[in-house]
Amino acid sequence: MLIKKLIILFLLIVINLSAQTNNKVTLYLDWVHQFQFAGYYVAKEKGYYNELALDVDIKEINDNSDNLKDIMTQDASYGVGKSSLIVDKFNGNDLVLLSSIYQSSPLVLISLKESNIKNPRDLKNKRVMITNDAVTSASINSMIISQGIKLDEIIIQNHSFNINDLINKKTDAMACFLSNEAYILDKKNIEYNILNPDDYSFDFYEGILYTSQKELLNNPSRVQNFNKASLKGWEYAFNNIEETAKLIHEKYNTQNKSLDSLIYEGNILKKLSKIEKGKLGEINPKTIDEIKRFYNFLGLNKQNTNFDTNSIILNKMNILLNENELKYLENNHFTLLVEDNNIPFVFKLTNKLSGIEIDFWNLISQKLSKPLNIEETMNDTMFSIFSDSIKTKFVYGFEKKNKPDYLLSEPIAQIPIVLVTKNDKNFIADLFALEKIKIGVVKNLEIISTLQKEYPNIDFVEIQNINDAILQLEQNKIFALIDNLYTVSHKIDKDNLNGIKINTLLNHKINIYLEVAQKNSPFLNILNSAINRFSQEEKNTILNNYQFIFYPKNIDFLFIGKILIPFILLLAIFIYFNFKLQKEITKRKEIELQLSELANKDSLTNIFNRRRIEELCETELIRNKRYKGNLSIIFFDINSFKIINDSLGHHLGDEVLLRISDIIGKNIRNTDSLGRWGGDEFLIVLPQTNLSQSKNIISHLEKQLSQIEFSKSITVTCSFGIATCEEDDTLDSLLKRADESMYLEKTKLKESRKN
Repeated sequence: MLIKKLIILFLLIVINLSAQTNNKVTLYLDWVHQFQFAGYYVAKEKGYYNELALDVDIKEINDNSDNLKDIMTQDASYGVGKSSLIVDKFNGNDLVLLSSIYQSSPLVLISLKESNIKNPRDLKNKRVMITNDAVTSASINSMIISQGIKLDEIIIQNHSFNINDLINKKTDAMACFLSNEAYILDKKNIEYNILNPDDYSFDFYEGILYTSQKELLNNPSRVQNFNKASLKGWEYAFNNIEETAKLIHEKYNTQNKSLDSLIYEGNILKKLSKIEKGKLGEINPKTIDEIKRFYNFLGLNKQNTNFDTNSIILNKMNILLNENELKYLENNHFTLLVEDNNIPFVFKLTNKLSGIEIDFWNLISQKLSKPLNIEETMNDTMFSIFSDSIKTKFVYGFEKKNKPDYLLSEPIAQIPIVLVTKNDKNFIADLFALEKIKIGVVKNLEIISTLQKEYPNIDFVEIQNINDAILQLEQNKIFALIDNLYTVSHKIDKDNLNGIKINTLLNHKINIYLEVAQKNSPFLNILNSAINRFSQEEKNTILNNYQFIFYPKNIDFLFIGKILIPFILLLAIFIYFNFKLQKEITKRKEIELQLSELANKDSLTNIFNRRRIEELCETELIRNKRYKGNLSIIFFDINSFKIINDSLGHHLGDEVLLRISDIIGKNIRNTDSLGRWGGDEFLIVLPQTNLSQSKNIISHLEKQLSQIEFSKSITVTCSFGIATCEEDDTLDSLLKRADESMYLEKTKLKESRKN
């Protein structure tokens, strides 16, 4: 017997060592150790990688590093990179982006305040330290070019990476990280200006975690697990900046940074991660498309290639199985063993099995697109009539404890633990307030030893099941009982236990696992792949379906009911029909308003659309002919609008349309009407206005438009055309003259620019 146990122990050690070898992972950083990579250090030191069977080696960059080549050619290799990974993809590297830690790049241009460099236009003929790598400096270069400055109009210096060169005025501006060099200037009380590409809508991701498509294809679970553990590390790092900074200072400090500088760096980077907005790790396909367009515009896509954006972004909700796992899933049958009459976990409703376990098992089946069996069993073994099937069952525990021959899945969900008392007991906020009393703990919770350590002054007694515990509570043999929320609430409901109540929730929660025989460990990996793809909404939906909580009071509801129910019913009917009528009236008014808005307003600018402004112009034309007054219209468009859209993006084009519509609308009379004719063309209808007055209005509008500041500091002008109504004018003839007048002004503008 002893020899048999030793053999089993030896085999377990060998299997464990083999698993560790198979899951050794290398992470290549794109710079030396600093807070910029804090989440990966935390995931390693806190054991988040180890929990998912990952042994991670973190390597900082060195002179001989070729991270991209190593990641593309080696197994189990991951990297941290910049938005320039898009250029690497253009160049034929088959990579996949997992998560972007920083939603905006910390790379900016810094100048001394006394240099008076406040915007990119001030860089003309100035010395600027930017790296020679056009790809790395793409966001800064894009910002400069967008403001009408050519790169050859700047004196570009080799980057020394020494902030003292800026302080000693050996350069006028320097490309720096917000999280690093700014700290040094603050410490020296040196005032400075920042030119941030993000302020000019050049949003470049930074700190992108990536790997090869080969790694994703061959080891999808490892990729998902590495990404998941890394994000968990980042979440902890940003929520515990000082603790994380101390870890880096003591263990990952090859630059010998001070603790204060690391804390400063952490606070800046936390803002750039946008973790508080729930965007940690997010990669938006639209942003990737914008980055692709910027690189194309800068001529960095030398291969002139393209790719589907979604093909390089990891879909974190997809279940990805490798070829062996897919074959294993296809070639085997799988059975869940359940015990009936365990409300609300498993029970029969109209001869059909229902409950929390059934719903989670069906969700796994749905995620795997594989029909899965369910079988009732009368004992606590893995015996099944499905002899050729791989078996599993649900188990519950406070922590993951594998048995010698069985393994547990990742936690599926958590169940609250509650304290139950009679109705006459007051609310108990904290068990520490209780002393020398007896509390029953249902045996299958396996929590009694934990409670005894936490509350040594309470007499906890183990009770076989919930039925015995409630009986002892009713007979005052125990002061309270402890069990899981769902079992207790359903027991109260089923047996009409009006004399007891759920008094309070404890801080403890029990985990739901699936148990699989060790010999079926490949199935466990597949189960974990499905479980890790459960959304919180899916978990909540299942659990909330079975959560019935009652807080009964010692009140004679029957007596009260006989008096109040008829009155309440009548009142409820009246309120219901009145509410329904009011709701219908409100709904109709809202629909009418929405229809009116849709019919008359332009969806982008919220001014009149073409159909409505045309109607208004026709009405004023009829009115003018009847009363022999004055009527003028102004037709105008935005100069070089196509160039703005094509070179700087539709997001800026939309901004231009919105701002101009807003300024024009605020600077015309209440009796005037403004509408969008189409594209970048607009029409203003001016009742009781002659030619001279119309010209004054145009002068006023041009002055107001010249004062608009757009996000990329571009200058936007408009060309205006006027037409004053004549006796025989129709709408078409009036509009035609206004259009011709506008294009005459546009021609004059072009000729003046040539001269």
